Amino acid sequence: MIPKSVRNIVVAGETGVGKSSLINLVIGSDSAPTANTVIGVTLGTACYDWKIDNTSMFRLWDTPGLGEGSFGKVSPRQARGALRSLLKELNKGTGVHLLIICMRGTSRVPKGTKLTYDTILTIRNEVSPEIPVIAVITELEKISTSPDIISSMDAWWTKNSGQLSTYEMAFSGHACLTTLTDDCYPCIEGRRDLCQRLVHELIRNHSLQPRAVPSKDLHVMLFGETGVGKSSLINLLAGWQIADVSPNADGCTMHSTEYQFQLGSTTIRLWDTVGLGEPEKGVNSYVGAIEKSIQLIQRLNATGGISLFLFCIRGNRISATTQRNYRLFYEILGKKEVPIALAVTYLEREVEMEDWWHWNVNMLERNGILTAGHACITTLEGHQKYQESREVMLKLLSQYEDQQKFSMPSEDWIAVVLNGLVSLVGNCFPRGRDLTRILMKRCQLEADVAQHVAACIQSN
Repeated sequence: MIPKSVRNIVVAGETGVGKSSLINLVIGSDSAPTANTVIGVTLGTACYDWKIDNTSMFRLWDTPGLGEGSFGKVSPRQARGALRSLLKELNKGTGVHLLIICMRGTSRVPKGTKLTYDTILTIRNEVSPEIPVIAVITELEKISTSPDIISSMDAWWTKNSGQLSTYEMAFSGHACLTTLTDDCYPCIEGRRDLCQRLVHELIRNHSLQPRAVPSKDLHVMLFGETGVGKSSLINLLAGWQIADVSPNADGCTMHSTEYQFQLGSTTIRLWDTVGLGEPEKGVNSYVGAIEKSIQLIQRLNATGGISLFLFCIRGNRISATTQRNYRLFYEILGKKEVPIALAVTYLEREVEMEDWWHWNVNMLERNGILTAGHACITTLEGHQKYQESREVMLKLLSQYEDQQKFSMPSEDWIAVVLNGLVSLVGNCFPRGRDLTRILMKRCQLEADVAQHVAACIQSN
């Protein structure tokens, strides 16, 4: 259950300054991925909750690093677009309550940091100049000393405040700290706890009060065959290139990639999931699918379940694979209890894209594909119907903002899904002792759980 009071904290800065590590320090876990590389690890926006109590929490948004240059995974234009899109969508809904600019504690403030500051402030001012901006200076563990740990690191600010003033870099507040653990050189017991308390106090003192707008979250599972435009559809929804449109390196059935973005007051958590392709041969062909299915079910249960299936198809014929994927997700994974909506792509050549539905709805129903909603769109960026398509998709998703989430106990859900895969792929699926061994060794299930799942499949 989401607390009534939610404040959005956006963390921005150059690549490699420790934005994700700062978020982990705030929330007290290692949920945000980090890396000791020059190239950034955060490719899209992601949110992490710091829950204060049952009535209030802070939602921290990690953003792609600015200033990677042409060698990085996210181009400067994409990184700026991601930040601008996030701030705009949050501001439409529950608001942006604080903007944290994360900077590395180098001996002096480089000019590149000033340029990054100017970029962030320009975007902030476009959206809402009232959003407060604070600075968090990281990587100061080498100047930390005991007993005045915080004061020793705050010496960086005293030393560099003149340069910051010269660069006209103004902040509502600041914190000088390290995100490293106490056992990192120089080892000082209690340093991390002090840094955590410092940044907690900073966020509480400088963030705006929450708006009286209810916050919602919508969990969407997107699926469809390869080549139907799922990644382009995600980018259409998010408002920038959050998903790579090149072919997925992991094409294993049930492999999923999660994306998070904001649409007004609703946080969208979307799982882009690989459906069934052409029938595979051999008993071992679906070992990966078993493993990915279990990982997906465990992830869904950990996040509260699924609200909506979004089935992406091309606007042409309905194949046997299309029908099998409909059955796998709607009938098996969701047990016909999760609504399913259809996104029909590649319709840019139609005079009126919606006409496709009127011409083909009977054909879909004859093939057993029944939906609770649909959108006829193009995902071709730059096309004159692109913005129209985005509005149609957002209107479709808005119908399910209050949809209850479906979930089952993991053990039962795994048995249901694997049993469904058996019905779809037949003799290619491992069974009996082979399946038990896969469930235990590859999927790390307890022996009794693995035996129970295998027995359920064998009995059917």
